Amino acid sequence: MVGIIFISDIIYCPYLEKYTEILNSQNEEFEVLFWNRENKNIDYASNFLCYDYESEKNRLPILKVFDFLKYRNWIIKKIESRQYKKLILLSTLSGMIISDVLLDKFKGKYIFDIRDYSYEKNIVFYNIEEKLIRDSYFTCISSNGFKEFLPKGYNYLTVHNFNKNEIQYKKIFKMKGMGEILRVVFIGGVRYFDHQRKIIDKLKNDCRFEMVYHGSGVELGRFISYCKDNDVKNIIFTGEYDNQDKYRLLEDADILNNSYKTHKIMEVKYAISNKYYDGLIYGIPQLVETDTFKTDIVESIGVGIGLDPGGKDFANKLYDYYFCIDEEVFNNTCENELGEILCEDKKFTQKIIEFLNL
Repeated sequence: MVGIIFISDIIYCPYLEKYTEILNSQNEEFEVLFWNRENKNIDYASNFLCYDYESEKNRLPILKVFDFLKYRNWIIKKIESRQYKKLILLSTLSGMIISDVLLDKFKGKYIFDIRDYSYEKNIVFYNIEEKLIRDSYFTCISSNGFKEFLPKGYNYLTVHNFNKNEIQYKKIFKMKGMGEILRVVFIGGVRYFDHQRKIIDKLKNDCRFEMVYHGSGVELGRFISYCKDNDVKNIIFTGEYDNQDKYRLLEDADILNNSYKTHKIMEVKYAISNKYYDGLIYGIPQLVETDTFKTDIVESIGVGIGLDPGGKDFANKLYDYYFCIDEEVFNNTCENELGEILCEDKKFTQKIIEFLNL
């Protein structure tokens, strides 16, 4: 049996489905071990085992350490009692927290899935992470930009942050007529307030734009209050949504708000967000931040524009960009890029099947 380990609540792990689909298709028994850190009352399948212990994210660091140690002890006991033959570690910290167990008992028998920048600047962390990469069956990354901060000399496998089942809803880009209102749509966890606030300020009550935010999150109330206090009238918040409705929510999107910035520069500098794939699948030009790996990708292939909301003429540049898009070129680019992504996704699937057949 295979154990899949995630260090937080699985609602924050949409890519889990990529693995469970493959395991189910191969009739492979598996269990998912995760931490119900927010103490959510959700019914899961019997093979989803959760550690029910609430731990607020704003707790003092020393208290968080003790919480993580408790979760580590729970995981180790499960590994021993359930006698997993192989493990899949979803996220860097999921592997780091039990690195000694992996290196001692599971060499070549685990998959290490890296989705974000963690604490690679710490030399001790970096050295342990390199050992985990070295002894994994394979290590996959969600962005080729991660190669900038990860150990060199390893054959990382690219795994994309998208659900291939959404391809069935694929759309092509059709430009609106000059003068029509452009809907700038954000979808997902509503956060990065300081950066998004600048975008809101630049498009505030501009009759050329309507802003839409689909999704919830701890900062949603802050967004709503800010817009109310500043009399922003051309903005809509729709709240939490079911991911199965994503295609419907994006039907009327003209520009995809895929722009992120934070004072924690490394958090976004090399990442590729889920929205990047939404833009390709649903044929929506993307607005992205500047000076990141995602900016380079989006602008180099021509599916979006990087703009600094702190700069001059933000609204005019965004408006002009949209009406300068060549429909045929844009749609061909999306098609070609999706084709390459699907090829890499197939390689990822084949590699997991090889792992299961060890």
